[in-house]
Amino acid sequence: MSVVVPAFNAERSLRRCIESVLGQTYPDRELIIVDDGSSDGTAAIAASYGERITLISQENHGECAARNAGFSLACGEYITFVDHDDYWDPSFLEACVGFLATHPEAVAVSVGSDHRSALSDTVRYMPASLEDDTRAGEARVLDDFFGFWAINNHVCAGSVLLRGSLYDEAGGQREDLVLSGDLEYWAYLATFGPWGFIPRVLLHVDGTQAAGEGLYQKFYQRYLCCATVAEWERRVVSRLCPDNLGAFRRVRGRVATWYVFAKVFVGRDREAYQEAVTYREMLEGRFGRLWRWGLLGGMASWRVLAALLRARIRVQYRMPRTRRALPL
Repeated sequence: MSVVVPAFNAERSLRRCIESVLGQTYPDRELIIVDDGSSDGTAAIAASYGERITLISQENHGECAARNAGFSLACGEYITFVDHDDYWDPSFLEACVGFLATHPEAVAVSVGSDHRSALSDTVRYMPASLEDDTRAGEARVLDDFFGFWAINNHVCAGSVLLRGSLYDEAGGQREDLVLSGDLEYWAYLATFGPWGFIPRVLLHVDGTQAAGEGLYQKFYQRYLCCATVAEWERRVVSRLCPDNLGAFRRVRGRVATWYVFAKVFVGRDREAYQEAVTYREMLEGRFGRLWRWGLLGGMASWRVLAALLRARIRVQYRMPRTRRALPL
């Protein structure tokens, strides 16, 4: 079992993440930390664990490149990764390994997760049905991964365990995709075979550790590197069977909605407009409705909408918030 943790300027949360891996009830594991060009105490914290981890240090190339660097050293029968500011329940590995051991037809399995944001005190669950665990149901191999994903938005970074043989066949993540690189990877891997799902919240995603000006700058730098939706889907669409196209388009609409937001965020208004026009009918949620409204008056109304939204973003992302203490 190989666990990869990509870490960039992670001194605030890395120790919690490492402890959640070392504290797993499944004992047979290796932990690979990839320090992706950090300028803080990330490397020192990782090194303090001595031989219990493998530490790689490299120049900053982004989280997908850091994950791939870790994958290249992984020698376990199973491979997984978790981001440095997130953490697992102690039974994550045991539950996932147990599932794949008893379902040899599945190439990967994912679990439920809860999500906290620096912009809101609301806890979000993926899938949303897991907010009430009495509705969880049984762990199972999904009959239609893309259909389940389109409806439930159930898979994210840190929630997946895959067979090492799947990585050997499919390869790693695309390092050119700064945004939604993990979503592209799930879509790509799902074309290689069936996936399982364990309806228990075993991953905790914590976005509360960046706030104020640091939060704004973090997202601004990431969004500057946003690709196009067509480029995002490039290696997936040719592998999809016709039965999966409809559900995949809904997932793509979710990505398109985010890509439009990212381009508006950094002032790439014309590119955002073109993406919104192209994927207009598939844009999702309240932002999807907002983008469609902005298209009604052509580029003139779009520029007004984009300017107003950026003004709101600057206030929202820079508002001082009390930093939450890390849970023990």
